[in-house]
Amino acid sequence: MKITKVQHTIYDITISILAIIAVSLTIMDLYEGLSGWQIILDRCLLTAFLADYVIRLYLAPDKKAFVRSNICDLIAIFPFYTVFRAFKITRLAKLSTLSRLPRILGFLCRPLRKARRFFNTNGFKYIVFLTTAMIFIGGILIHLTEGMSLSDGVWWAFVTTTTVGYGDISPSTFYGRIIAMVLMLVGIGMIGSITSTLTSYFLNVKAKNVKNETIDSIKAQLDRFDELSPQDVNDICNILKALKSKSAHF
Repeated sequence: MKITKVQHTIYDITISILAIIAVSLTIMDLYEGLSGWQIILDRCLLTAFLADYVIRLYLAPDKKAFVRSNICDLIAIFPFYTVFRAFKITRLAKLSTLSRLPRILGFLCRPLRKARRFFNTNGFKYIVFLTTAMIFIGGILIHLTEGMSLSDGVWWAFVTTTTVGYGDISPSTFYGRIIAMVLMLVGIGMIGSITSTLTSYFLNVKAKNVKNETIDSIKAQLDRFDELSPQDVNDICNILKALKSKSAHF
């Protein structure tokens, strides 16, 4: 059964949202445990992902290629908790918490995989990495110059970089203010990059949709090739040349 692009988009968004919920529940279970309804929700999500994997595996024409390309999904539904359960009766009981970590990584793979194209736009991933590094470096430096705790320093650096500026913590020394100025400039650049990346991403998606629609239209014309006039064939060639030239510029 072939699904439409709209159905595929709805499916991807739904699965990504469920994966984020599953990760949140797994982290909560790791730190403080789950309540009754949360345990039920977690089991339901795991069952849904298991069913999704089995159905996609059944429909896949090449089973081995499907398994190789969906390792993360398999890790997310693998019952690691059962494997680590033996540790609960030994002095290594704390190791049973490791059973949650593969699930977190497995569930995160799908939404991150879908977001890869966005983060690759305009080199946005490098800007995110640089900004994150600057936040932690700024937090450590303000911790050293202002004498505040490291957690307060990182919190202050994050708030300053995002230009929110709650004012609950503020630098009073000369070097602390210099650090604040640098983080403010980094934050302004980050916000500008987000705006330009969003614009470029959606423009590229729109251009790709127009290109796909044009190619589909040409395929429909080629299905009735015998009815095409020499001028129609020439027009199709010109359109394909224009699409090829435009793709080369991207």
